[in-house]
Amino acid sequence: MTIGAALALKGSDRIAVSVLGDGDYMMGVQALWTAAHDDIPFLAVVANNRSYFNDEVHQEKVALARDRDVSRKWIGQRIDEPAPDLAAMARAQGLEGLGPIRDLADLPDALDEALKMVKSGRGVVVDVVVSPGYNSDMKAGLVREP
Repeated sequence: MTIGAALALKGSDRIAVSVLGDGDYMMGVQALWTAAHDDIPFLAVVANNRSYFNDEVHQEKVALARDRDVSRKWIGQRIDEPAPDLAAMARAQGLEGLGPIRDLADLPDALDEALKMVKSGRGVVVDVVVSPGYNSDMKAGLVREP
């Protein structure tokens, strides 16, 4: 979707920017080659929680609904050990790749650098490592009412 939007905006003064998860990124990483081949500028910020986290949440909901153990919900869902180098995947296809950004204090400078690259006509992926755990919004609805 990022590359399609960027293609539609190519040649305009607008920048295609997306924020997507690492699982989604890896499912469509081959589109980066198209962006490199056709000189399509874009900025993709990857929220890298090292998991197909939506599926982990689903696995937990199903386990709870069936009165099963939730401790193995991560099996087949985690993208870790080894953690893929998402920025290197972009560089390997001829684009710019920044990160992984592990410290929030480093993010503004990385985004400034990325925007300069995009404005010069480059496609850029910024890998931002985020917490792999639940926050209260994600956890809502996982626990059964007594």
